[in-house]
Amino acid sequence: MIRTTFLPTYPRAGYRWPVIKRRSVRLATLVASAVTVTTACSPPWAEDTAATADTTAAAAAAALRCTVPQVIGHRGTPQDENTLRGLRDAAKAGVSGVEFDVWWTRDGVPVLSHDPTVDRTTTGHGPIAAMTAPQVRALRTKRGEPVPTLKEALSFTAARRLTAMVELKPTPTPAQLHSLLTVIRATGAAPYVVVHSFNADAVQTVQRAAPELHTALTHEKTEITGKEAARYGTSLNVSRFLVTPSTVRDWHSAGLKVYTWTANWPPAWEKAKASGVDAVLTDRVKPYKEWARTACDPTATAAP
Repeated sequence: MIRTTFLPTYPRAGYRWPVIKRRSVRLATLVASAVTVTTACSPPWAEDTAATADTTAAAAAAALRCTVPQVIGHRGTPQDENTLRGLRDAAKAGVSGVEFDVWWTRDGVPVLSHDPTVDRTTTGHGPIAAMTAPQVRALRTKRGEPVPTLKEALSFTAARRLTAMVELKPTPTPAQLHSLLTVIRATGAAPYVVVHSFNADAVQTVQRAAPELHTALTHEKTEITGKEAARYGTSLNVSRFLVTPSTVRDWHSAGLKVYTWTANWPPAWEKAKASGVDAVLTDRVKPYKEWARTACDPTATAAP
């Protein structure tokens, strides 16, 4: 900016000042002129400073509104799914809860397994329903872990006050239902358990027998309203492909806590956060925790 200095000039001796007969300049005109001069002479960085302040304020306001969903270890961990080691590793990674699957042995003991057979996850063969609990307990996973009972799993989660999302694969018989509820109550896990299933009959069987428990329908593919989902309990465990801000608002308005599965990468996590879900089920707990640390910072980028 070129700065010009104006030096005052004075009239010669004997000069008579003219009498000004015009009205005084209005104050508003003077003020407007002063504002114009001030603006014209503002330093060039003034606008940038104001813009930066506005951006910072907006970012701070956004951060206050930002909520990162809780994280649930899907089957514990993928390396040791549905084992105590998997649950321990998920807990060490900082989960809010864990999700695991339940089948019953021939003698009526609920054990952890995603599949109806032990073939994929252990060195054994055959359906769990055809084996006794001691037979299943004698098996080992490919990483040397035993197949835990539901009692062992819930004892672990209850001691740490972790949410335990217990997925029922079959609809339990009356005897199986009795064993399920007995274990939940005996371990002190009832306040932390969410019994869920793709099978609506399984969920409603538990609801009728133990209305005090948290239950949820696990749902995918088709749209579901909050009113419909609320028929199955206090939560909804829904495919990430059905999650949007409007659907989550509808589910929340029905009084439901919303879980979404299985979200394993930052774009899915960001979508879940933007939609307002309560918790994310993931196979990648540690990367999720890394992402979550900066998820509400608009200037940060989290590695996948």
